[in-house]
Amino acid sequence: MDKYIRVARVYPSVLGVLPTCILLAMCMDKWFPQYQTMVGNIKWFLCLVGGTATVSLAVGYLVREIFRETSKVLFQKSLFKIDETEMPTTKMLLWQNELISPAYHKEIATKVKATFGIKLPTRAEEQANLPLTKQTIVDAVSQIRQHSREDKIMRQYNMEFGFCRNYLGAGVWSFAFIIGLSIANIFYGWIPWWALAASLILQVLLIVCCYKLLRFRGMTYAKYLFATFTGKAK
Repeated sequence: MDKYIRVARVYPSVLGVLPTCILLAMCMDKWFPQYQTMVGNIKWFLCLVGGTATVSLAVGYLVREIFRETSKVLFQKSLFKIDETEMPTTKMLLWQNELISPAYHKEIATKVKATFGIKLPTRAEEQANLPLTKQTIVDAVSQIRQHSREDKIMRQYNMEFGFCRNYLGAGVWSFAFIIGLSIANIFYGWIPWWALAASLILQVLLIVCCYKLLRFRGMTYAKYLFATFTGKAK
């Protein structure tokens, strides 16, 4: 399996469903009391190892895509817009943000023009038409990504960004499942309430952390992308 697929898609999917697998394991005594003696302690192995393996292998592709698209719709598009005009890579090349020095901005613009034939807008052109400026930068960044895609460190940044983004989708679905299980637990009492509360708190904390990391890793990715493109990366 490709390392990017494994790290950025499979791992967050497995991590996202792990709390629900644990909760389902705790329900087995209630659901299948006649098998309690036979199953015994191996129920944890079957549910935790077998359950996550089933999700990641048997229906792994479908689940990963659902998690990925959920992340894009709920988080990535809200943070960076569907047309990527609010991506850190776009913001960094806007004169108005002053995230990089004018000299470095001109260096990047010069190489973009020489390499791809795309002219990045000047400060005056940006002030006159900001939407067009953003779209031009998005087009240029797309070319820069392709140009730098073979860089090993760049690939690592891609995996870290992808992990955070895709876990958010997994976390949302897991959170929804735990809420549903909590509602059912009111009537059936399958699981101790402390376990449900702990699972909900854990998911909320992980979602918040990954959301914060997504913003941070996006900016770090942008910095290294331009450093790689201009030959300044070490």
